[in-house]
Amino acid sequence: MQKKEKDLIIKRDELLKKLVENGNWIIGSIIETTRVQSGKKKPFYYLSRSLGGKTQTTYISKEKLNEFKKARELGENVQAILNDVIKINIQILKLQKEVNNE
Repeated sequence: MQKKEKDLIIKRDELLKKLVENGNWIIGSIIETTRVQSGKKKPFYYLSRSLGGKTQTTYISKEKLNEFKKARELGENVQAILNDVIKINIQILKLQKEVNNE
């Protein structure tokens, strides 16, 4: 294993630790809309996410909205970390292929 590959693996492992450190994160969209209840328009919130090509929604109570928004912000950080991990994995795979071809 080359030094460059080892360095990339160490960097990837550090990023993976950050995923756990981010705690309660979610990935999806928080939708804020209205609904008619007892003849009055009232706010309505839900989390929308795509799973296997199907949309799944989860109701969010007004009391939990801020917690879900914070979790969604953490989810954005997690997505950035995952993209970095993917880039590193691509580099590692390319290095491994080069070594195997030599």
